[in-house]
Amino acid sequence: MQLIEVSLAAVLFTAASGGSLQLWAASGGQQKQLASRSEVEERIELDRLQLQARWRQAIAPGQTCSAVEEQLEPVAARIQPPPQVQRTLSPASDGRGVEVVWSGLEQPMLERQRRFTAAGLGLC
Repeated sequence: MQLIEVSLAAVLFTAASGGSLQLWAASGGQQKQLASRSEVEERIELDRLQLQARWRQAIAPGQTCSAVEEQLEPVAARIQPPPQVQRTLSPASDGRGVEVVWSGLEQPMLERQRRFTAAGLGLC
């Protein structure tokens, strides 16, 4: 084998190895992002369940729907959102219930919105 053939083979091997390593690193980065997104989604879901449970515990049933809906936001404001999650509470646009928006602090594109009413929670 001549020196040029050996050199060319070494260059091709190096280029193929480098490309393979770049693909492997990109795949690893995507897996890490996917795992982080799944963790934030789980925390949002757990916070939603915790809010519903707290509302059912703190608010006595049998009241009028409007009286219960006035209590939803103050009760929810006392519960801290989980780490990596930002929760925003606002009254519903039609005055019935509360709208909750969750978003990931590290995942700004991840957002979940849910509307809760006293009737939907079975409190009136």
